Amino acid sequence: MATFNEYFEAFKGMAVEGAQTAVKKTKQMAAIAKANLAIRAEEEKIKKAQMELGKLYYKDYIVGEEPDPAEYNPWCEKISESKIAIEDLKITIEDLRSNGAPQEDDGDIVDLTEEDLAEAEEILSSEPPAEEAPAAPAEPAAPEAPKAPASDV
Repeated sequence: MATFNEYFEAFKGMAVEGAQTAVKKTKQMAAIAKANLAIRAEEEKIKKAQMELGKLYYKDYIVGEEPDPAEYNPWCEKISESKIAIEDLKITIEDLRSNGAPQEDDGDIVDLTEEDLAEAEEILSSEPPAEEAPAAPAEPAAPEAPKAPASDV
């Protein structure tokens, strides 16, 4: 028959295992949340770059100039870099979900610094610029149709 000490040791072992599992799961969830925050920051960078591209294109359109690749390429590269970063972060999230918590020797699984997180929070908390709707072109008034003479019935 098992003694009190044996029961106590078994219970203590289960409690330690449970605590370790909780710590592992917490680390996993924190790493996923950190990666999701980085994804949102990259998406905001894409939106801003796309807005700048649109402004450049419209400026060229208004003055009738040919698009200058030197002006457009940096913005296109920023968008491409952000899309690559997003894909990498999505892979990291899938790895975390399938493999569990990051290993101790992996270090910072998403390679984000405190500055990156502060920048991401700033980007996500800033209000997007108010978009002005383009003015609708004035349509010429349609001529009125001639009125039919009133008929006596």
